[in-house]
Amino acid sequence: MNILITGARAPVAIEWARIALRSGHRVWLADSLKWPLGRFLQGIEGYLRLPSPRQDLAGYQRQLQGYLDQHAIELLIPTCEEIFYLSQAFAAYIGPTEWLIPERRLLFELHHKYQSLSLLTGLGEVRTPATRLLTSCSQIADDPLTILKPVYSRFGRQVIRTPKPGVLNDRQLNEHIPWVQQQKLDGVALCNYAVFEHGRLIVHQAYQPKYCFNQAAGSYFVPYQDRRLDDFVRQFGEKTGFHGQVAFDFIEQDGVIFVIECNPRATSGLHLLGAQMSIAADGQLQYLPAPPKAGHVGVIVLLFFAWQAWRDKQLATLWQDFRQAPNLLNDPRWPISAGAQWCALLEMGYRSLRYRRPLTDASTFDIEWDG
Repeated sequence: MNILITGARAPVAIEWARIALRSGHRVWLADSLKWPLGRFLQGIEGYLRLPSPRQDLAGYQRQLQGYLDQHAIELLIPTCEEIFYLSQAFAAYIGPTEWLIPERRLLFELHHKYQSLSLLTGLGEVRTPATRLLTSCSQIADDPLTILKPVYSRFGRQVIRTPKPGVLNDRQLNEHIPWVQQQKLDGVALCNYAVFEHGRLIVHQAYQPKYCFNQAAGSYFVPYQDRRLDDFVRQFGEKTGFHGQVAFDFIEQDGVIFVIECNPRATSGLHLLGAQMSIAADGQLQYLPAPPKAGHVGVIVLLFFAWQAWRDKQLATLWQDFRQAPNLLNDPRWPISAGAQWCALLEMGYRSLRYRRPLTDASTFDIEWDG
């Protein structure tokens, strides 16, 4: 089977590629960057560069269609926020390729931090936080027990933890750029990742993220088990008929688990499951259960968190955590070429300087979908 995996900048794209290679398939990786990490994965058929879907959707769709035809792609697996643009391309696609993406309306509802909560309310014993939709600055309440965040955001960006009138202006918050004011929760951050085939749960794993970029995106993952999360995910699939990859962020406060948002795409939880997953000859996803183990995404954990750990007198703990868990990006059979991480980081650094954006923004702004 010929498989195309988009979002080659993401470590989870590499994980999917290895799953496909281990299953005996031919694999291409695609993205709009010049030097994404996945470009340097050994064993793939090649790297296919696409235009930025956010800046040139028509060109993106046209080039993607050409690649699907040229390489007789039978299965397309998205990983990052390009999925929202792929959904639009899929609506106009006529051809044999299977796309691992959910129904379009459901996809966009789950990406919306207010609309998604109505879909998630009442699933198992997991609760949703009190949340109000804001479409004007006059609706902001002076309430220290809440937070503000845009309905479309990622990596915990733009969260305002002390809401009060005047904290935003009409250009930042309006009918076209809505925000939510949400109950503030303090507790243990939890995440999960799942794959469904038309509502049938294929695989699910919950985990605790550690060493988080912007206090949001984890780089070290500790498997976590809770029946309430298992029930939540299973009931989500039954209710929505979801097809594809989905992840949720939770906070457990005083013994109660709250779901705070949904990511209808791939997330780092895949790394805890990849070794037990496979893709059959007909494209069906398969999973052989095995106890997951903690892991991290390599030396970048030390590069980004050593200073903070030293300042907090936790350097020894960071080093111990790093040493005792495997690098989830390592694979001796299908390794990443030497220096690949530095090339990818150099491109991110250049983009950060050129566009005057933080590194996390620079890593995704060309594929983000904000309504």
